[in-house]
Amino acid sequence: MLRLRPLQSLLDNIPDYRLYNAGSIDLASIAIESVTADSRQVGPGALFVAVLGLRVDGHRFIPNAIAAGASALAGTHTPDELAAQGITLPPGLPYLQTGDGRLALAQLNVALYSYPSRALTVLGLTGTDGKTTTCTLLESILAAAAGVESVGVITTIGARIAGKERDTGFHVTTPEAPDVQRYLAEMRDAGCRFAIVESTSHGLEQKRVAGVEYDVAGITNITHEHLNHHGTFEAYREAKSLLFRALFHSQPSTQQPRLAVLNRDDPGSFAYMAAVLAEEAAVPGAPDVAVRSYSLGDPTADVQATAIAYRPDATTFNVHWWDGPSFPLETRLIGDFNVSNILCAATAALGLGISPKAIAGGVASLAGVLGRMQRMDAGQDFLALVDFAHSPASLERALQTLRPLVGQGGRLIAVFGSAGLRDKAKRRLMGQVSGRLADFTVITAEDPRTEDLGEINREIAAGVGTFAPADRYCTVPDRAEAIYQAVQMARPGDVVASFGKGHERSMCFGETETPWNEQEVMLHALQGLFSGKNQ
Repeated sequence: MLRLRPLQSLLDNIPDYRLYNAGSIDLASIAIESVTADSRQVGPGALFVAVLGLRVDGHRFIPNAIAAGASALAGTHTPDELAAQGITLPPGLPYLQTGDGRLALAQLNVALYSYPSRALTVLGLTGTDGKTTTCTLLESILAAAAGVESVGVITTIGARIAGKERDTGFHVTTPEAPDVQRYLAEMRDAGCRFAIVESTSHGLEQKRVAGVEYDVAGITNITHEHLNHHGTFEAYREAKSLLFRALFHSQPSTQQPRLAVLNRDDPGSFAYMAAVLAEEAAVPGAPDVAVRSYSLGDPTADVQATAIAYRPDATTFNVHWWDGPSFPLETRLIGDFNVSNILCAATAALGLGISPKAIAGGVASLAGVLGRMQRMDAGQDFLALVDFAHSPASLERALQTLRPLVGQGGRLIAVFGSAGLRDKAKRRLMGQVSGRLADFTVITAEDPRTEDLGEINREIAAGVGTFAPADRYCTVPDRAEAIYQAVQMARPGDVVASFGKGHERSMCFGETETPWNEQEVMLHALQGLFSGKNQ
């Protein structure tokens, strides 16, 4: 999808900048084809934006962008500050100084792709757990209501546009602003009506979704996670709130009234987000935003689940809502947390005017989500699953959900690790969860990055050992071997589950991402094969 925009038309979307080095050049004559913060993607027609990263100052790559033939440059430093770093701007190469490089990157791409979200009804989902599942549920529901060709979705797993997969290479987070706007533009150009955007705290705080004009904002929960980045739980929660604040600061849509969807069962988010919405609504001239809540049983919620029944093959329950008779739902997803995810998706859909019949059809048709309580079957006589749970709260919910599936005399065997350069406190907490709730724990690698894997695993083991004796856990650093050993010890009636990698297709050792496929490793283990994948 080739886009050519005059540089001047892009600058009209940047409210605060100073232009240097352009002389008498007619900016309308400079055609911009791409806007990027990656100097490796620069060529003629590119506008390179230098972004201040957490570890690297993007201004150091300005010479690379110049050498690659960039048509324009942007950054937060003045030309004098660049000169002090030994960076000289060639005469006639326009340089834009902005106050916020990340915001400029997003705003420039919004203009490059001609404001794509304005042509779509955009639903944003955030939360610690369940975002991807809820986004996928919404996709299935909206496809049942309006056809698969009417829906696009961007999640941490990847992107689908009108039912067609896009190879994104995402790894656990919202993509950068150029990718977000490009996918939204593809959705618009494909004739989609709805866009679903999984909006992580990193994506919100780092302005990767700035310029996305949300019509609906929903949240699953907020628990102990990503504190290595945000510092405190309060900062993490405030980052999540940016999604709801965005409802009040985007261009009004004539097609869809704005809607906020809150989880009344979640103490980490409900009262806080309700206060954020009230604060924004109190500003003079604020647009109207409807607020709806959902719950597994609180009668004060706008949407409630009742008569929940768990069967081996399905879960059924009734949905009571604010504007019509209750209706039944059936799902093949496992666990009460997935009932909550379904309620979140259903509340958003009901707020969009989607019929209960379409909601029921969409929920029933979804067999599962990649790496989310995903059953793995190689003909074995016990249950094996792959799940993405990577926080203390999500691991606890997963183990509690799996416990009833353990056969008489069987064991629940958990395999997991904890990522390096991330929240260190959760290592012991996750260990304690598994020590309490699993019958046997296998501690292993999960993206150790530049940290010492042995030290990470010792911290997890200290948590496990708080509740479990030494004969109920072990450490196997090689993740493939760990999964293989867990499967080899399994007997009929057992449940073996590997947690933490789920959908991801790489694992990071040092600063290198190596290919990884948890489903493939689990299947090999079930077939009695050990491949030494970590090596």
